[in-house]
Amino acid sequence: MKPLLLFLCTCIGVQAQTLSGTIRSNKGELMPFSSIWVTDLNKGTLANEEGKYAIQLSKGEHEVVFRFLGHTPKVHKVSITGDLTLDVALTEEAITLQDVNVGGLKEDPAIGMMRRMISMAPFHLKEIDSFKAKGYVKGAGKITSISKVMNALVGKKMEKEAGIKVGSTYVLEGINQITFTRPNKIDEKVLSNRNNLPAVLKNSGAPNLRITQTNFYLPKVWGSLISPISPSAFSFYKFAYLGSFQLNGQTVSKIQVKPKSTSDDLFEGTLSIVEDTWSIYSFSLAFRNSQGYYTFQQQNALFQGVWMPVNYDVNVNFDAMGFGATFRYITQVKEYSIKVNPSFVVKPTIIEERLHKDWAKEINKEKIASPKLALGKELTRKKLKKVLKEIDKQEEKQEFSSDYTISVDSSAAIKKEEYWEAERQVPLTDAEVRGYKEADSLSIQDEKKRLKDSINALPRFRYGDIWAGRVYNYGQKGLGARLTLSGFQSGYNAVDGYTLGRGVDYRYTYKLSDYWGTGFDVRYAFSRKAWNGSAYLERNWDENRQNLNLSGGSAIQQINSTDPVPTIVNLYYALFLSQNYLKLYQKDFIKASYGVQMSSKWNLNTVLELRSRTSLENHEDNGLFFKERRFESNGIPFATSKQVYGSILVRYQPFATWRRYNGSRRLSNEVGPTITGAYEQAFGDNSYNKVSLQFYQSISLANWGELNYRITAAHFINKPSLLVDYQHFKGNEVNISTGGSSFLALPYYALSNSGDHFKAFVTWEPRKFVLTQNAFLSLYGLKEKVGYSYLQTAVNSQVIHYQEFSYGLTGIGKILGLDLVYPVGNVVPEKWKVLVRLPF
Repeated sequence: MKPLLLFLCTCIGVQAQTLSGTIRSNKGELMPFSSIWVTDLNKGTLANEEGKYAIQLSKGEHEVVFRFLGHTPKVHKVSITGDLTLDVALTEEAITLQDVNVGGLKEDPAIGMMRRMISMAPFHLKEIDSFKAKGYVKGAGKITSISKVMNALVGKKMEKEAGIKVGSTYVLEGINQITFTRPNKIDEKVLSNRNNLPAVLKNSGAPNLRITQTNFYLPKVWGSLISPISPSAFSFYKFAYLGSFQLNGQTVSKIQVKPKSTSDDLFEGTLSIVEDTWSIYSFSLAFRNSQGYYTFQQQNALFQGVWMPVNYDVNVNFDAMGFGATFRYITQVKEYSIKVNPSFVVKPTIIEERLHKDWAKEINKEKIASPKLALGKELTRKKLKKVLKEIDKQEEKQEFSSDYTISVDSSAAIKKEEYWEAERQVPLTDAEVRGYKEADSLSIQDEKKRLKDSINALPRFRYGDIWAGRVYNYGQKGLGARLTLSGFQSGYNAVDGYTLGRGVDYRYTYKLSDYWGTGFDVRYAFSRKAWNGSAYLERNWDENRQNLNLSGGSAIQQINSTDPVPTIVNLYYALFLSQNYLKLYQKDFIKASYGVQMSSKWNLNTVLELRSRTSLENHEDNGLFFKERRFESNGIPFATSKQVYGSILVRYQPFATWRRYNGSRRLSNEVGPTITGAYEQAFGDNSYNKVSLQFYQSISLANWGELNYRITAAHFINKPSLLVDYQHFKGNEVNISTGGSSFLALPYYALSNSGDHFKAFVTWEPRKFVLTQNAFLSLYGLKEKVGYSYLQTAVNSQVIHYQEFSYGLTGIGKILGLDLVYPVGNVVPEKWKVLVRLPF
């Protein structure tokens, strides 16, 4: 009996007690989502929106740190013998304008600080070998408004079918475990998740919130936004010193960040940096684009000499497409287990070259005997860059430039309330409590219906699918079987008259990059009174590196092999203006293609095709209107041509790398060129062979925007005799453009020939040009570009030089574009041409 009593007393003695209270500023203002960290237990929590917090602690002495952005952390030593209430008042950081020695340089002190901060960013990306962390994530959002037009279109359906109501707050919570291994491997596991989403959205799979946000030491964040710590930051931002404060013997300086010009990929706000180590202490940054206003705050804390994030707070104010909405996403890291890179424990002292020129010259002359030992010395920014580059050379090359995996625990969605109270430790607001109770009540009422639906959970056919089409998913999370019934595709042209077609595709996915698929399409031409159709079988495997496709059938194709005329555009011109631009022939074929990504840099694609081509003639004279106009001939008639065609294409991307997401590989080639070489040969009737070479690259010009070029050269070794095998160019004779590398004013067949050719497309997309100098138009989403196109070829032994200059706008009405083109040369009469660019 005594051992049992002793055991019970021991259990009672170690039972967790609750430390709770409210966090305010010294002015009495509530501090929502403040960070609470228990130093000796290496765990923490967050306050809720009302500044209330609660955390379970064992009996004994504990050190608790309270933090809120822009306020001095407050440390409390507490003695826990039972539940304890502790209200905390945080004081604003005592920012003072200190005398910063700039050695007579006439510049803001922030300039030198940011130079050193930027130079240390690659260092901070390497200083952690690995870490594990556990975190609480929470997203809360609501639709605040809906326009009359959108309400009439989808308002009732949105509320009735999806259960989404304007003004209702929806909450998602998660407890996640994250593991990081240098240089870029992240494994995140959702241990538990919970939400009060409507049943329809909940059953369809609620999104999983992530601890990992983004790393501001990287040049770009969230894909395209330019970090204030990017190597090119001075091209985009202005920095101003706001002052400093002392924190545990270290100086933290606050820097104002302002974009040099208004843009949707630049931040504004404040950045607090730890001097000497040049680490991020905290920041509050915001950006605006055509869809809304976004703020991002991050608070870091010191662990084993490394400043690590402990709190994220993201706010979104969305206003686009007739909807107004707000969303808030907060993250509190609860636990950290860190392994510091031994070579990066000691931080280098970065000297300012312009203040110590002679000393800097001596440092830069010194040879790097041991790069890792050099990190503990005084270094210039230039020397640090060289040292880190040498360390990169010594380290093993990684196959993936990024490798992220997220998984969900099988019991994540069924955790009890007791688990959430112990793990979350963030008191729910009254509105959130009511929201969960309402969701649970509706869930119970809807249980019978869900059980009934689960008996026959497969998608059901609806008569409306016959016309509109539908995707039938028989798996989950993108895996398993999927059947796609396309909608009817209609058209009108001089050869076929009215056409109607559709397709059916079936795919079974084993993994995101491992699947097989099959399908077919049929098409009927009413005036030609003929059916055409084809079928295929495809296999994609080896982590997206290999693809095999077998196909065959009878297809109608454009004589211009670049397919310059979209079917829907030709339908409008032919049917309503009696101007037909599609010139077609029929191809009966059996085709096999195989592609393999041999490495991140090399790709091989091969094609083997047995084909029979037949010329076609017009079956219509004009469209519905302008009867006095007659459609042009469909081209030069030719005898049926039977060939065996083969091609080999090799692509080389010298700077490409692999990225991996949930086991699926993706190529990344953000900075380097793409070089493609191809050889084509046709045997049988009208045989020929051809070689071609192409260069393509997108080059960042920093604050000047982006430059894109595509250069192609081709040579027929043996010349073709059929028009369908000629070298064609993607031109345009209408006033509608669909973008891409094309000549905007060149007739579709004006320069088609069997000779050599050289063509180049160059476009410059400036950050600011003419109209985009206006901040309102820039944030509205308007973009400008300037283009130059050149073609040199030979027609009937005569060398032709053709050029185009163009100016374009995109983002008109959020979807349309406009191009103004000036062609130069004898092919097109010199005149201006205006085109509307469609988003397809």
